[in-house]
Amino acid sequence: MAVAVSSLSIAVQGIADFLDAQFGEDVILSIDSPQRAAERVKGGDKHFLNLFVYRVLPSGFQASSTAGEPFFVRIHALLTPFLTDQGGGASDIDLRILGHAIRILASRPVLPGAPLPGQSSDPGDFRSGPHLDYRLQAVLLAPSMEELNHIWTTQGGDLAYRLSAAYEFALIPIEPLEHSVEAPPVVGSILDLQPSVPAIPPDFVPYGPEVHAFPLAATLPEPAPPPTNFLPVVLFSLAGGLSNRASVAPGTDGIPLAISGPLGAKVAVTVEWTRESGDRESQAPQSFAIGAQRIDDPDAVVTLALDDGVAGDSAVILTRAADDAGTAIPNSPFANTLALSVEGA
Repeated sequence: MAVAVSSLSIAVQGIADFLDAQFGEDVILSIDSPQRAAERVKGGDKHFLNLFVYRVLPSGFQASSTAGEPFFVRIHALLTPFLTDQGGGASDIDLRILGHAIRILASRPVLPGAPLPGQSSDPGDFRSGPHLDYRLQAVLLAPSMEELNHIWTTQGGDLAYRLSAAYEFALIPIEPLEHSVEAPPVVGSILDLQPSVPAIPPDFVPYGPEVHAFPLAATLPEPAPPPTNFLPVVLFSLAGGLSNRASVAPGTDGIPLAISGPLGAKVAVTVEWTRESGDRESQAPQSFAIGAQRIDDPDAVVTLALDDGVAGDSAVILTRAADDAGTAIPNSPFANTLALSVEGA
């Protein structure tokens, strides 16, 4: 009795068929061990490109799959050219064959000619079911010389080493003997609730006076609305761009700020100084109307007035939302903080 086809054999044959279609009649694609391929090429007038599958690995995915679902594997294979002993032709014909195969797989990493499992009219064939088509991806490998040497030395005989390219082809489905049947989607459900209060058990101990009740969050009063519904963004507008740090020369009376937020909204900006002597001073808040929603818009730039600073002074710029009169809204959050320093003699 002939051995039935499997998804693994179909996949490998599909790889060979795809490569075979890219070569002329002078190159034959074979699926065999290197030793048998070397014997087959002798005495013929055709060159061979042999596909030798030497390793099968699990996919590393589908960790939660069941026995009734396809199991996916990867395969490692060697592509090796075997030249006819009839002579003639170029001396580098093996490099031409192998180089062309690498070029093909680099240009078509997803093999278009190896769909799996396809359809079959044979009811005993696993491909006869209404399954999805799978396609293989080719990935060039870089096995160590020790691994390649082990492959060639285990072939037996006087087989000489030949230049090869190692590839991984994935993912190949291993179809189950019996496919699991998916449950149909739920189209309706009934939820039945009946009140049933159990009787108090005889050993039940009621709560004593030491028990205190705490209200749940849902029973607490509604929280007060926030003092403001926006938070401005502010940065120094310098010649080199926007920044949250800046330095000025002594005696500078102003510095440009970029402020973004809702158009027309008011903000109050305060400069908190730390003088060189360690004393702290606060400038009177300055009010500005926001002129742009984008921080990099030229209309977002305003000029913040500065008290005369001397070398060694530093300041923190604090910004918060303000009312229509330009007064900072109580308890409103501060925007991002800017740092200013006075440098120079």
